[in-house]
Amino acid sequence: MHGNYKVASQVFDIPSSSKQRKLAVLIGILISVVSLVALPFGMTALPAMEPFLSAAIGWLIFGDMLTAFIIYGQYRASGLPALLVLSCTYLFSGLMTFLHILTFPDLFGELGEKIGAGGQTAAWLWVFWHAGFSLGILLYAWVNRKWPKPFSSKEQIFNYGTAGVTLTLLAVFGVFELTALGDRWLPGILHQNDYQRLNTSGIGPALWILNLFALVAVWSRVKGWSMLHLWLAVAMLALLMDVTLTLFASMRFTLGWYVAKFNSVVASTVVICAVVNEVNRLFIRLSEQHRQLTESGLQLEHANEQLIRLTNLDGLTEIPNRRRFDEILAWEMVSPEERSTALSLLIIDIDCFKAYNDYYGHQGGDRVLKEIAWTIYAEAKKAQGFAARYGGEEFVVVLSGLDTQQTLEAAERLRKAVAGLAIEHTRSKAGKYVTISVGGYRLAPFDPMPAEDFIRRADRCLYRSKEEGRNRSVVEG
Repeated sequence: MHGNYKVASQVFDIPSSSKQRKLAVLIGILISVVSLVALPFGMTALPAMEPFLSAAIGWLIFGDMLTAFIIYGQYRASGLPALLVLSCTYLFSGLMTFLHILTFPDLFGELGEKIGAGGQTAAWLWVFWHAGFSLGILLYAWVNRKWPKPFSSKEQIFNYGTAGVTLTLLAVFGVFELTALGDRWLPGILHQNDYQRLNTSGIGPALWILNLFALVAVWSRVKGWSMLHLWLAVAMLALLMDVTLTLFASMRFTLGWYVAKFNSVVASTVVICAVVNEVNRLFIRLSEQHRQLTESGLQLEHANEQLIRLTNLDGLTEIPNRRRFDEILAWEMVSPEERSTALSLLIIDIDCFKAYNDYYGHQGGDRVLKEIAWTIYAEAKKAQGFAARYGGEEFVVVLSGLDTQQTLEAAERLRKAVAGLAIEHTRSKAGKYVTISVGGYRLAPFDPMPAEDFIRRADRCLYRSKEEGRNRSVVEG
């Protein structure tokens, strides 16, 4: 589980880069400067732009709900309790924002009244919205320190996740019911778009202090500045400036109120933008690693092919080598009781090859070896046989299903094919061209015989062909 956590939650665990920290500081300074500059003029009345409010609130809902969804996905993958708290915090904020806009005066006509909202509902929803988000952040910081380990099973992750979302929905419903009865149960904080009573009652200053504590909690994160906590700190700063300007302006549709809404948008945007950007970077990095892995796989496959080639093929002639011949013969000889066909072995030697090397040079000798090797290999392939270089100027051919006479005929075809190359050899005792001597032995079906004896008998026939004058074939069996 711990290993999975490291992989799954890496988007939030990775340290912030120097570039990210510089950008966060720049945005934080911009938010602070714009807010402080607007503060002295915060009570300046501006035209009521309902479309701006709708667009801003709509973006807040979208940003909070999408952030809640992504963080909940990370919670399911990692099992970290703190991520569940953070996801529920953003879910609470998104739902409260939605209720706030539904109950905003004159924005949706009589819809607010139909769902039970009173004249104070929207204002109190704003209070509980900001207070709940700050409390959620404080709870997140506390849980992060107290329970840093993930849940141990998928069942626990599911159960706690379901409980967390359910409690969040119940909290939203409870807050709405409480604010809907605000005229009777809660003190009035709004009078004709003026919420000065929010400050004089002490509720506003308490809300501001709560937001400040949440910002400090994120700022003093014990594990340092991860990507998540860097941008969460920026979001809390923007939210603090939102509350500051809103309380100072004391009225809707003032300069301070509009700037506060802009800060709300920033608070809702920075975390999701940072997460999407980081996911995109991780995807690009993963794609690059996949490309490199694919290239490495191809290189490894090529290297394996080369290794097999070097292991099983003769380096000079590029036909199978002695090692491969030993494997083939051992495989053919391992179960004689199952071998229902005859097996023939031909051993071939180039006549007077040392004399050829001495007279024509080793390079000339290598060329002859290659040409004869491929001639033998091609002839053996026609007969559905196997050919290999046995060593030096010797070659072997394995054939199956032939009787003794057919084995001799196959040997003669090989001998005539090499002679047909008409490679000049003035120092040969067997003729004026390069020739071969062939010795062969036929092993009857089901006949048990060690491979060494099989080779020895074929080699003895080769010796006879040389003794009888070379450039001839001798086969027994």
